[in-house]
Amino acid sequence: MTTLTDPLLGHVLDDRYRIDDPVARGGMAMVYKGTDLRLDRVVALKVMHRHLLDDEGFVERFQREARAAAHLIHSNVVAVHDTGRDGEAVYLVMEYLPNVTLRKELRHRGTLTPRQALIVLDAVLAGLEAVHAAGMIHRDLKPDNVLLGADGQIKLADFGLARAVSAATTTKTLMGTVGYVAPELVTRTGADERTDLYTVGIILYEMLTGFQPYTDEVPIQVAYRHVHDDVPPPSEQRPLLSPRLDALVLWATSRDPEDRPQSATALREALAEARASLTAAELDLDQADGPENPAFATRPILVPTATIFEPGADSGPIRTNAGTDEIPYLEDDEREDTSAEAARPAAAGSAAAAPTADGGDEPAAVAAASGTGDASRGTASGTGRRTGRRGVVIGLVLVLVAALGLGGWALLGDRAVAVPQYTAGQDPEEYIGLLEDAGLSAQTVDAHSTTIPSGRIMEVEPGAGEELQPGDSVTITVSQGEELFVVPDVTGSTEADARTSLESAGMVLGRITREFSDEVPEGSVISQGSDEDPVAKGTPVDLVISKGVEPIEVPIVTGLDYDSAFGKLARMGFRISRDDVFDDEVPSGKVVSQTPQGGEDAQDGDLIMLKVSKGKQASDSEESSDSEDESSDEDRDRDDEDSRDSDS
Repeated sequence: MTTLTDPLLGHVLDDRYRIDDPVARGGMAMVYKGTDLRLDRVVALKVMHRHLLDDEGFVERFQREARAAAHLIHSNVVAVHDTGRDGEAVYLVMEYLPNVTLRKELRHRGTLTPRQALIVLDAVLAGLEAVHAAGMIHRDLKPDNVLLGADGQIKLADFGLARAVSAATTTKTLMGTVGYVAPELVTRTGADERTDLYTVGIILYEMLTGFQPYTDEVPIQVAYRHVHDDVPPPSEQRPLLSPRLDALVLWATSRDPEDRPQSATALREALAEARASLTAAELDLDQADGPENPAFATRPILVPTATIFEPGADSGPIRTNAGTDEIPYLEDDEREDTSAEAARPAAAGSAAAAPTADGGDEPAAVAAASGTGDASRGTASGTGRRTGRRGVVIGLVLVLVAALGLGGWALLGDRAVAVPQYTAGQDPEEYIGLLEDAGLSAQTVDAHSTTIPSGRIMEVEPGAGEELQPGDSVTITVSQGEELFVVPDVTGSTEADARTSLESAGMVLGRITREFSDEVPEGSVISQGSDEDPVAKGTPVDLVISKGVEPIEVPIVTGLDYDSAFGKLARMGFRISRDDVFDDEVPSGKVVSQTPQGGEDAQDGDLIMLKVSKGKQASDSEESSDSEDESSDEDRDRDDEDSRDSDS
């Protein structure tokens, strides 16, 4: 037995992302568990299959879509961290979630209770709200892309990339998973947010019943039933299910997008109302048995290559795109008149009518699926040809691959249309008219521009001249004019902090004026000046910075009597201290000196120290005479007291 080793295992992409273990293989990529060596964290690495890299435009489109997805951060969406190319490895770095998918849960349980199903669906719709708000459409929703974390988190994966992948295949190939494909993806009448909501309805049906509404050995028949049949109510499988649940499924899966919810928010609100109206018994209805054979649950629309021979061709077999056969898209006229006979796969080795360049029907032989791979040419009986206003019948070629037991269809002919030319600054309504004339649809996104006036076209994507299929959408970027920024409030901040805040918000520091303030500390912003708010990037913002409390000039009070000096200083808010001193020149009671000196600056409440004269200091002889006089006076006072006592 030969063991095949994946050459990418152990490889380090761009000297940063090490590929550790394979996780899953899909139609567009191989998914690995990896390690971000720079941040030392576990990541999921999705590496595109090499056959998709033949078109360099694909790499550019894929990385552009991946960069757009990386800007989307939502708790119900798997985060995209990075994208890059290392040699022949085009890769995407995503959040790694060690969890299970809704697909695995359904295989294990069979069904979910209505309560569980509505919880899952609410999280899916919350994620879709964010995806759609970012201008993206998932296009390939299925239980495999709904991740159920052990911590109760529910996240969507693989959003925003289907457009890049479908552009890398031929424009005739329908991407998606057949059990969940919306009718407009089969008929190529245009996809929008409501396309995802159809798939949400199918997922709800499967969660409640354990089955997809349509299963068949031949994928084309499943796709045709999505186009021609109304999805049955889930209560046909589980009669005890509430009619409110039937109504949700039928509304979401209306074949006409106009009859569906017009947004994920609308469906989410209806879901909440239904959940609130259901009883506990209805919400916790016992699980039914799951599908007996879930083999068709993930049957993709793309199937392995078969060989198609064209009558009269000398160059040998013509192969369908990139190892796959393709389901045909039916135009409105054709699907209205498509009978069950026309839709039925032809037997191996029989012929089907294929339109030629001049519009006539010529037989095309189908190679019989034999062990040798040889094919004999067949002829058409002509009995299946139809005429009338609907024109020629699109040839539906069933290729039977005996080894795999899978079927596929090929679309013959090329209906691609070029994206019309545009000029920067053009009226978007005018350009939308050109797109509609070309059979294309349009969606607009807003962006800021310093050169394109508001309300005018900046650019379109895909670019002018690129080929699309009728019904494809072109994104028109419309200018909102110059981007404006809200001026942050920096009052009370220090000058340094104010500068940082303004520059972070896209502004620059303007003229600085400094003023005194009784309330704002020195060095902090008192006020900011801007006549407009919001303002353009780079607008200077003027600031008034505090110099602190305005100082007070100390008055000159020397020479004043103390009471006058005290009153004058007190009225100005100063505190006063007094020190009495002898002074030979300044009369008693007058201010001899002051600190601070008169004319100096001080602050409200500062202490002013005054020295007050006690007059001239007396000499020693004068002090002795005064002392004797005082003694004589005391003696006389005592004699008087004694005399009064004797009289009494």
